[in-house]
Amino acid sequence: MRAALAFIEANLTEHIALGDIAKAADCAPRTISSAFRDRLGLSPMSYVRNLRLDRIRHDILTTTENVGPIAYRWGVSHLGRFAGDYRGRFNELPSDTAARR
Repeated sequence: MRAALAFIEANLTEHIALGDIAKAADCAPRTISSAFRDRLGLSPMSYVRNLRLDRIRHDILTTTENVGPIAYRWGVSHLGRFAGDYRGRFNELPSDTAARR
């Protein structure tokens, strides 16, 4: 688990696949998925998505940079899907967060 979490942290701005996480942890994808669900209550990819969203929210609130470049910097490739995920996690759109800074 430690190796998987360290890999995610070190590569959060890059494209990360389940196979990459499993390889970093030296185990099968099913094994790492079970470990994440047992210890964290979510899948490895949900963990990656939530961590990215948290980092993006922090950057939105602490800089004057536009939302798009912040999201892209953290590995987001589709802004529409990102906005939906962000709203699902924080109950507001990224633009609403940016308007409060």
